[in-house]
This record gives sequence, C-alpha cells and structure tokens, in this order.
Amino acid sequence: MKLLLHDFAGHPFPAHLARALARRGIEVDHAFCAGVASGRGDLARRAGDPGSLRFTALSEQPFERYAPLRRLASELRYGSRLARHVVRSRPDAVLSGNTPLLAQMLLWAAAGHVGARRAYWVQDFLGRGTRDVLSARSRLLGATLGAALEGLETRLLRRSDAAVVISDDFVSELERRSVDVPVTVIENWAPLDEIPVEPKDNAWARSHGLQQRPVALYSGTLGLKHDPDHLLAVARALRGTDAALVVVTEGRGRQHLEAARAREDLEGTLVLLDYVDYETFPQLLGAADVCLVLLEAGAGTFSVPSKVLAYLAAGRPIAAAVPGANLAARIIERAGAGTVTEPGDHQAFVDSVATLLQDGERRAAGGRSARAYAEATFDIEVISARVAEVLAAGPPAPLSELEAPHGTI
Repeated sequence: MKLLLHDFAGHPFPAHLARALARRGIEVDHAFCAGVASGRGDLARRAGDPGSLRFTALSEQPFERYAPLRRLASELRYGSRLARHVVRSRPDAVLSGNTPLLAQMLLWAAAGHVGARRAYWVQDFLGRGTRDVLSARSRLLGATLGAALEGLETRLLRRSDAAVVISDDFVSELERRSVDVPVTVIENWAPLDEIPVEPKDNAWARSHGLQQRPVALYSGTLGLKHDPDHLLAVARALRGTDAALVVVTEGRGRQHLEAARAREDLEGTLVLLDYVDYETFPQLLGAADVCLVLLEAGAGTFSVPSKVLAYLAAGRPIAAAVPGANLAARIIERAGAGTVTEPGDHQAFVDSVATLLQDGERRAAGGRSARAYAEATFDIEVISARVAEVLAAGPPAPLSELEAPHGTI
C-alpha cells in the first residue's frame, strides 16, 4: 500500500505513526505544511527508519491564520499544492488530519480522482469552531461564511471512506450530521521513546537560568480556542516570587502577552520564548515543575489539546483550565496527573497552579502518575495496527459533486 499521511501542522505523534506504519511494510509519504508555525515533531529521515518512509515538506510560504481573506487565500494555495502532490504520487490511501477545510476539499478531490481510499482523521470539528468564532464577531458572518464552512466540512466527512476520531464524544456529532461512514475511535498519544522523563537541571533549563526556579510552563498553540488572560493571572500571582511562568508559543497569543508584560512590569516573571526544535523539546518539558493547559468553554468536547499527552509522557503534573466534559479533563483525572478547573475562572486556575508549585509531594505523585498512565496507554504498535486496518478496509467511495473535473486541480 502507498499511503499519503497528511498532517497539516507537523505534530510529533503523526510522524510517530508514520514510522510505525512504515515498519509494517506500508510505503508512507508523510506530508505537512512547512509554512505554519507550530511545535513540530521529527520530520526528517533518521538512522534506522524504514526505506519505505519519506517526509515531504509542502509550501514553506508563511500560512496566514488570522486575517480571514488572506487565510482563505492561504488555504486555497496550500490545497492546490497538496492536490498536485497527490496527482503526481498517486497513493492508494490518504489519511489527513488538522487540515484547513478548503485545503481538505482540494485534497479529497485529488484523492478521489486517483482512486485513493480517503480516511478523515478528525482531530477537531474545524467548521463548527470557525462558525462559532465568526458568530462571536458578527451574526451575519456566522450565518453565512461560518455556516458554509461547517456545511463543507459535513460534505467532506460524508464523502470519506472512513473516519478516525480521537474521542467517543465525536461519534454523536457525526451521527447528528448524518455522516454514514465507518468510524473508528483512536485517542491521540505522545511518542514515549521521543519524550523521556528529563531532570529539571538540564542544559536547556540552565541556558535560561531556570534550573533552580519554580517553573509553570505553557507550551504550544495559543490561539482562538484559548484565553491567554489565564496565563496573565498566573504571572501576576507569581510576581515578586522566585517562580517563573514560561510560555513557549508564537502568534497572536504571544503578542497579547508581550504587550501585557511590558505594560504591567512582569519582565522577571513572565518568560516568553519561541518554539524549540524537537530534540530539545524533552528538556523544555523537564524544566517545568507544573505544565499548563487552556481551552475555552466554547470548545466543549470537540477539541483535545495534544500538549496534555506530551506533558503526561514527560512525567509532569498538569494544571488545566478546560471544560469538565472535555476528554483532556477526563484523561488528567483518570491518570491522577493534576487538577482541572473550568475555563474563565482565573482565580481557581491560579490557585491550582500555586498549590502544585508549593506542594512538592503532590507534584511528584502527579508526575509519577502521569508517566505511568502514558506507559500503559500510548502503545504505538497497537495504535498503528488499528490505523492499518482502517486504511485497508474496503474500496474507495465513488466520486461526488465535490470532486472537480479531471485536469482542473
């Protein structure tokens, strides 16, 4: 089988899956957008990788996330490049996740034309989320562009040959949309062999003077589904102490924090850093005493921050401000790895962070439980076997009205 495994953001766990599927004898082309800023995995061949594995960086042109019209242009430009790649490489199957909807539309069209089986890896309901964000800005935008994008997402899901979802919570939403395709639930994970438990006093921590300071760490995307004012509340509470709030992110959330840091004299407490390379990532996590997770109440059950899984693998306790119904909250509680507060309650979140920073025994117990849960749950051989079954099952669906005529991609 020739598989195009497309992960738009280039996260660590899809690259981990690509390697595991290649070890199973599948010819895997792992494609990703090189122009989007994110915490990336190991996206280059390394010693010991199977000969059937390759990585394809598509489009190093910066991807516009925030300005609506420029974002639409970025999605179409990237989707066209991705579609051309499919037509040239002619895979037998495509597994695609985290992909903006217009790009996914062009990818699904190209995959349909070459007869590839299409498996939609549902990491989030992007159309629903976009509609909610646009509705908050303008009722008209939500009812027009937002509704159109949600409708497009539903049509793409219906024209898939299979769907892989990351939580049982997603299944009822697919049923509500009358998506009648085989659905497999496979929760996300973090690569245990790539994220070992590191000591707090490590080279990265020393390079930033953090090895002896109590550190609360937020690492990853800080975007539309998050409220960075949670982090500002923590920074204000830590001001005047030896503790540091370290935030590793880029984009608008980072800009918001930079402005507040200058305005409120938080320079010594709020440490803002760019993403690190993947080899350094375990040391970054190792420098943390407590790891932080944010998710807005509106995200409900349909977004599961993958950073939670990396924190578990790193053996660090977690303070989360996420909806109680969200899978991330259930995982933290199931693992006994930390505390969960409702998003929007800044004081409760601050109190949970402070408690963990001050209670060494509780931190140590949470960290041990976190790693134990990861070791018991993140079995890549089991995960890759289930994904391989999804990819091998049945013929592709017939072409639909979504597919462009041959030659127009």
